[in-house]
Amino acid sequence: MGAKNQSPQVVVVTGASGGVGRAVATAYGQRHAKVALLARGVKGLSAAADQVRQGGGTALEMPVDVADFDQVDAAAEQVEAELGPIDVWVNVAFT
Repeated sequence: MGAKNQSPQVVVVTGASGGVGRAVATAYGQRHAKVALLARGVKGLSAAADQVRQGGGTALEMPVDVADFDQVDAAAEQVEAELGPIDVWVNVAFT
């Protein structure tokens, strides 16, 4: 994360409901990042968001189908409106 006075990173993780995406989201949560979790699986998304919060991060759950450009575009706008400018975007969906 950098200097102590620096704002938390804003991170978007696609495929965040399970597997590698969930692990990445959790790791950023442990770094106290603001993490937007994008995935289709609402149940897994909720559990991943809980893990981010338990690690000390801020979680924004976003049910999104990343195959739909308009949904992803709208999600990016919502992330920036709610969490601030995006610092890191991790695409894990479909892997």
